[in-house]
Amino acid sequence: MLACGSCGTETHGRPAARRLVDPDWTALAPKGLLRYADDTPELIVAPDALVPFGIERTAARRTMREWARRRWMAPGSLRRVADSESFRGAFVPYWVWEARTRSRFRAARGDHYWARTAGSGEAGGSRVRGIRWRPAAGFVDRDFAGVAITATVRLDGRMLAELMRDWRLGGAVPFDPEQLEGCWVQRYDLEPEVGLELAKDRMAAAVERAVRARVGGDEQHVPVIDTAYADLGYKLVLLPVWLASYAHRGRRRMVAVHGESGRVVGERPWSAAKLGIGMFLAMAVAGVILYLGL
Repeated sequence: MLACGSCGTETHGRPAARRLVDPDWTALAPKGLLRYADDTPELIVAPDALVPFGIERTAARRTMREWARRRWMAPGSLRRVADSESFRGAFVPYWVWEARTRSRFRAARGDHYWARTAGSGEAGGSRVRGIRWRPAAGFVDRDFAGVAITATVRLDGRMLAELMRDWRLGGAVPFDPEQLEGCWVQRYDLEPEVGLELAKDRMAAAVERAVRARVGGDEQHVPVIDTAYADLGYKLVLLPVWLASYAHRGRRRMVAVHGESGRVVGERPWSAAKLGIGMFLAMAVAGVILYLGL
């Protein structure tokens, strides 16, 4: 993964000469293709579902406007972002994965104990802590549903991560192209097989937490976890967001209103001029206080 340090945009991929094919991916049935995105004319994987907007345009503008006005010492372009012509409803693509996993693990459980070192006098030596290790092994079964992986890298990665926290996929409805009318639709640019890799990473982290809880003790050493996947499947789901952009210091920045919860997410720049005025006033007030104190 390559990430821009300025805007956070992420690009996922792997060297073409070393491309590895996940056998779990090759076992999945192919999905239907469709033309539906605004930024590509070719056939791409058709969405399975979308989550309708729960926040109307007027409410979203008002929420974004109030959020921008509360950003103290922000540039004027941010304060006017809700009134920008760029304000629009959009659908952002996510790969949503499900699977049943069975993981065989081999580990060691560590339990703390306390002992005293040898020493002279009534008090004896110092008190030290040790660890008693014993082997542990077994199986952990997990069911995963709704493992959502962002399918685009064209929007700020930190913004997408913040937005993803609030989405509830239970409100998704079957996809119908007519539901996209009046909205901008972002096509996916992270392929589903890469989404599977990222979903497996997230599942693996959850499995490891479950293994450590099963092993118990004060500490765990888990060198081996072998996981098999069953009933693996995925959907392409479009999730709603209100977007607007503004210019600041030579580049466009985005502000988003979550299409379900109404939470505002965006980068908050500072106005150099307003910061300078604020510092001048603070120094002037401090000077007056010092003068009067003398």
